[in-house]
Amino acid sequence: MKKLNHKGNIGGLQSFIMGIVGVSIVLAVAFVVLAELKTSSTSATANTSIDTIVTKLGGVPNWIGIIIVVALSAIVMSYFYFRNK
Repeated sequence: MKKLNHKGNIGGLQSFIMGIVGVSIVLAVAFVVLAELKTSSTSATANTSIDTIVTKLGGVPNWIGIIIVVALSAIVMSYFYFRNK
């Protein structure tokens, strides 16, 4: 059987990590922008809307941890699965 190159797994891991870092940076910037928008707004309706958006976006970071665990588990399992082939 043909031996597989494990460098492909590492390359996939690097692109995955960069994607997660990119999403995290975008979320952080969104939270900062929404906080600044809320402090500069004088409308009660706008403040309520911003609070709703922040509450909805607040659940996204919880999913990032789960996605990281699942992806790393898949990478580790694929390493052991293809190790002897």
